[in-house]
Amino acid sequence: MSLRGAAAIVGIGELPTKRNYPGRSAYSLCTEAAKLAIDDAGLRPQDIDGLITSAEDFSPITLAERLGLRPTFLEGSHLMGASGAQSIGLAAMAINAGLANYVLCAFGGSRDPAFSSGGHGSSTSIKTEFESPYGPVVAANGIYALMKQRHMRKFGSTDEQFAKVAADQRFNALTNENAVFHGKPITTADVLNSSMVSDPLHLLECVMPCAGAFACVVTSAERARDLPHPPAFILGVGSHSTHDLIWQSPDITTTPVEVSARKSFEMAKYGPGDVQFAELYD
Repeated sequence: MSLRGAAAIVGIGELPTKRNYPGRSAYSLCTEAAKLAIDDAGLRPQDIDGLITSAEDFSPITLAERLGLRPTFLEGSHLMGASGAQSIGLAAMAINAGLANYVLCAFGGSRDPAFSSGGHGSSTSIKTEFESPYGPVVAANGIYALMKQRHMRKFGSTDEQFAKVAADQRFNALTNENAVFHGKPITTADVLNSSMVSDPLHLLECVMPCAGAFACVVTSAERARDLPHPPAFILGVGSHSTHDLIWQSPDITTTPVEVSARKSFEMAKYGPGDVQFAELYD
């Protein structure tokens, strides 16, 4: 059975991306984004009977309580950078299975230390025992520096090519009022001249920790046609995993997207050449 066209996104809510939201918790930001999404869909909070949010940062049960929802389907999605996209697929599956009619997907973070969960890394694991104390530098920069270095040696890619990716991504955000670097362009030269963070990774190639929230409402294709906005039908979904720790990776220059994208295209019955807009996680 395929999910192609069985469900659609019918409402969205997005808060501006900032370096942090002082005095605001992730629950607070998600609640605001959720209201925007529900309103945008032309629905009421009591219409929402499904909820998907981050499983690591906070509980779907707690968020449902904060929102005043009584969902019959709750799920947590934590695939790191793929969590938001994965939630859309989970919502489509829940709707297709008859577990819910209107599923709210909500994700966010405030980066306010006063509201930190403080639970990360508290349990013993291979990562906390070996990688954290003896592995790459703090955060993802050391790991991605290894990936970039390996890619350059294996494929002959250059610093200039990588820098152009960063400059192009900034260009795409220039007119987005919700982007943290709205109206602040950079050039390839700016990237190459920025300080070296973890050789060969420059400062302007590194993701900046930021805060914000996003929410959307997913429902069946049939219900979607009765709502205010033209529905965005979900045509293909896919996921894949090969490892968690970089030193367990079979090939650090290849990501699981190689498989998940192919599965999505196969379900959608389209190919890369048909894509007119792409939203890529860096």
